Amino acid sequence: MDTTMTVSKAWGLALASFFLVLFVPAHQASAGAGDTSICNDGTTSLYFAIVGEYEGVLPSGAMVQGLVQAAPGQCANLVPDGMNKVILAFFKKDSRGILTNALITPVGVSRSNSDIRHICVNMTQPYRLFGSLQHIRSSYINATCPEGFSPARPTWIHQPGDRTEYHIEVHANHIATPWRDRAGQQYTSAPVLSVSPLHDSGPLIEANQSSIRDVRAAQAVVDAATRWKEESDRRAQERQAQIWAEQQRRRAAHEQRVDEARASLSKPAGAVCDQYTKPSQFKKGNDISLSGVHLGMALDRTHEALVCHGFAINPEVIARAGGVAKFWANAREKTFRKTLPDGTIVFTDVEARPPRGAPPGSEFVVLSVRIRYQFAERLSESEWQKIRKDFKQKYRSAKQRAENDYAVHMQYKDAVGMHLLQLNAEDFRGGSLSRYSITIL
Repeated sequence: MDTTMTVSKAWGLALASFFLVLFVPAHQASAGAGDTSICNDGTTSLYFAIVGEYEGVLPSGAMVQGLVQAAPGQCANLVPDGMNKVILAFFKKDSRGILTNALITPVGVSRSNSDIRHICVNMTQPYRLFGSLQHIRSSYINATCPEGFSPARPTWIHQPGDRTEYHIEVHANHIATPWRDRAGQQYTSAPVLSVSPLHDSGPLIEANQSSIRDVRAAQAVVDAATRWKEESDRRAQERQAQIWAEQQRRRAAHEQRVDEARASLSKPAGAVCDQYTKPSQFKKGNDISLSGVHLGMALDRTHEALVCHGFAINPEVIARAGGVAKFWANAREKTFRKTLPDGTIVFTDVEARPPRGAPPGSEFVVLSVRIRYQFAERLSESEWQKIRKDFKQKYRSAKQRAENDYAVHMQYKDAVGMHLLQLNAEDFRGGSLSRYSITIL
């Protein structure tokens, strides 16, 4: 079974039930609309005939109906659709199997002391007839009964606002006075009404128009709810399809950006990288750079310089930023890395911002660059001393400002202005270190 379809139908029926409660006619809401029952807790069947009326603000008709059976252990509907007051005559068989007009009442209910002496019942065939309140009263209550009908004594009247479930005990353990029709005939079987309220059958069984209207109204609500659910499902499927298509489009765009980012990290062919290759010594401030990147450099050339020096970054990071241009166009520090043959990991950190004093909206340029070396094995103090010596030799165009065992700080000037050049030992202890960095800013 299709679980989705089952859930959809269940949801539609639930909606239908909800709307049916909202839109059920006011007179039927007060009448109970067929949800008042009498339950037989005895050992033999109970039969009853009714005269039904509607008491309320709106005018309504009336009806007679019989006989309805409540078998032992079962319940039967007491108030037909469209009615809210019923006058009841009960019947049961005595120990001989003869029908009697039983003057019994449900548990906790007193006999009616009304002026109704009898109602008319038909013991030869089932019946369900409708008419005006005046016609039903004048023909079936305290009246000369129509052809085929005979008087029976009512026991009890269910009034509007009474309980919705009654219990009664019916037994056939003694001899009782038989009920006889106008011709004096007694009966051993009861004509039980089994035709649905939605159908008629012959001249004595008419369809209950209130039931038909209720069913049609309920069906209309169910149909409307079903259409609403189907439309909702269709729209939900369309939305899901749109979401899926958008996800696919975004995934394809992301994969394209990843491919573009990966391509941007490939070392250019030919002589493109020659412009970023510097000599072992920088003779003037304008030449000073780290990993081919100097301060104030445009970001597209910065990216190219890093790639030319063998640095890389996860292409997913560039793709998530929206491409190379957007990746660089923010103030967050960018870190590229590469691994040397001896296992040393080299990081290049680049900070980009608009030039100092530039108006809002200016393009970003390189503000600072730092190279960090992380060695697979710790360097000895002599090796660190050699690094310091080579640093001062390589950048001898810069002016030395301060120096100690752990750092060398210098200053240089380029076309933009004065800058700092720093060599700093990191994790220096016991005469050895595992990391150091070079920074220009």
